[in-house]
Amino acid sequence: MTKLYKKTMLVFWRSKNLIVPYWVMLAIFSLYTAFRFVQYMEYNNIFMTMRWLVIPCVFLIASFIYFSYELTIKMYENNMVEYFKTYRQGLWQAYEAIILCLLTWAAIPVIMFLLFMLFFYKYINVQYYPFLVHLVKVSLLYFGLSFIAGIMLGTVMAAKLKSNRLAVYSLTVLFMLLNTTFTSSLFFHISYMLLNSFPTEKVLFGIKDFFTLVPHQLGSNFAIDPIYGLPMEPIKWILAVFWIIFPLTLIMSECFDRKAKQAFTATACLILVFAVALFTFRGSTLIMDLRNDSHPYSDMLYYQDRPEVDYRGYKAGFNINNYDMDLTVSNELHAIVKVTVDNPDLDRYEFTLYRGYKLDRVRTENEAIPFKREGDYISTGSLKGADYLIFEYHGKSPKYYANRQAITLPGYFAYYPKAGRSNIYDVVRTGYVVNLSPNESRYEVKVHSDLEVFSNLPGGNNTFSGKTNGLSVFAGMYDEIADNIYAEPMRKDLPQKQTIREAEQILYDTFKRLERPEPEELKHLADKKFFQVPGNFTINSSIEETVVMSDHITAVYCANGPQVATMIMQSIIKPRSASYRLEYDYLSYLFKQKDMSDPVLKKTVDSEQLLQEIDEWQSLNEKHSKINKKTLENMNEQEKDAYDIDARRMCDLDSSVRNKAPLYLFYQSPCKEENFRVFYDYYTSGSTQDIWELVKSIIREEMKDDQS
Repeated sequence: MTKLYKKTMLVFWRSKNLIVPYWVMLAIFSLYTAFRFVQYMEYNNIFMTMRWLVIPCVFLIASFIYFSYELTIKMYENNMVEYFKTYRQGLWQAYEAIILCLLTWAAIPVIMFLLFMLFFYKYINVQYYPFLVHLVKVSLLYFGLSFIAGIMLGTVMAAKLKSNRLAVYSLTVLFMLLNTTFTSSLFFHISYMLLNSFPTEKVLFGIKDFFTLVPHQLGSNFAIDPIYGLPMEPIKWILAVFWIIFPLTLIMSECFDRKAKQAFTATACLILVFAVALFTFRGSTLIMDLRNDSHPYSDMLYYQDRPEVDYRGYKAGFNINNYDMDLTVSNELHAIVKVTVDNPDLDRYEFTLYRGYKLDRVRTENEAIPFKREGDYISTGSLKGADYLIFEYHGKSPKYYANRQAITLPGYFAYYPKAGRSNIYDVVRTGYVVNLSPNESRYEVKVHSDLEVFSNLPGGNNTFSGKTNGLSVFAGMYDEIADNIYAEPMRKDLPQKQTIREAEQILYDTFKRLERPEPEELKHLADKKFFQVPGNFTINSSIEETVVMSDHITAVYCANGPQVATMIMQSIIKPRSASYRLEYDYLSYLFKQKDMSDPVLKKTVDSEQLLQEIDEWQSLNEKHSKINKKTLENMNEQEKDAYDIDARRMCDLDSSVRNKAPLYLFYQSPCKEENFRVFYDYYTSGSTQDIWELVKSIIREEMKDDQS
């Protein structure tokens, strides 16, 4: 065996079509690694550097498919197979020598990458052990096991397809395409757009994922969440091992007699069935691409396709006094939640639980309770003398993931049953609704997970208890970086205690200026626990940039005090979809974030002209809202020209009005301080008055005062 191994190494070394591409590949890989390190020093983004280091991995895997195929096929092209078969297990020993030789050559880039990861960890000076473990896992999965899988795939194609190079190279190219975003955007997603079939898209992407050794989302434009890191869920390791063992079993079926060949072939089929079954029940995985069930698009598309009911005024008729929660986080979330209500005599109870969690049963201690599930809502009958219910459920959310790699379950998300009916997603504003309990409930929580879990409630060893209006649970590459401040230690924009204190003072001064009482939840802001959440939380959801709960805050950004104060105020004033731009400018002027040197701010707004423009703009909006597609198709040329002129005018007015109105009201108006107060009252009162009617009434009142 040793002699055969040495001879195989010699064949590889002397073959120009093997050794020359190998050294070229190694040189390109080394130069690329150096280039990415220089990029890191320039931009100081750890995970962007890691992502771009891993993306070319698919080309390295394809290279090893080529090397293994070309080395193995030499046995067949030089008629050596029959010679090896004359010896007992001779052909298998020849394959062993080839695979061992290729593993030796594959070890060089793997060791290089591992050493670079260790150097990288030391250089960036983030002394956080879980991140070091993550880097080692990246080296083993994306370079170690993936390269071995490439070797096995090339070898088995030589064993089964022999000298049919066209088929081998075509399969290699197909494999590469399945491991990139090319097929996602140019074939699989377009197939959904053309066929309008979500199941078809899901099957296509499922096939793609099964053949994917390098996660395709690494090639997308979405950032990597530091709390999650590069995707390395258990299914990724299982697939990598499958793509090693499955080809190896097929190779062995070529090396022995007929009975052994049948046994190995049957074993290969069993391995395939087992792998597909595990893949089908893979649970919660972080998916960041264009497919409809991915983190960026799943909920947005789901709720857009359904009529929205506004549950803001809904009264449940009961509150939940106590939660006793037993959460198991494995491949997905498994929960047993006991809720004690304050009114056990109702005939009907309504709860909100995110649709992705499948409800197994609802019961009391002694008997099952009939229930009805409609999307995010659960209806049950009476409690039959009990004062509590027990919910047993399991499932996942594409955004608020909970698996063996990380947990991000904020307290305002209905991952556990909440009293009454409340909206999960705001289609108009495109964002997740902040759902908090109207009262503080008592929680007893046990989280079964291999990860260290952090929560807003006091406790330790993944066990927590206390009172709050929303239970938040986080885990992964996450830590307490300062007293009561939790974040991903690898991020550049880590929050600081001083920033929160500064925001607290700014808010105190702002409410004093507004002559309005400071909301209770904003008092003692710096004493609350502060959780920095992943940046991808803001994808298709700007509502949850900052959420203030009774005992803690979650925020995406916290670069400075004014920024934190602005986002906290934004979470307080409950903006309207129709006035989002006006609300944004309101906060900008209120917190003095406008560039005062901007010449636009110095241009005086004619209030009378502004009123005329608002009236004309509203009139055109109302007129165009009555024109549907059918009416437009039936218009003659003259009517269409008039329609286009109106549309262009409406667009111009839209820009003009939305710029001039806040500039006048909150900067140039002699009553700007009063205007700040009026709009604060409007935003916090739940008034149904159209905001542009409010704008016009304020301007008219000021014009009357000027005339008098």
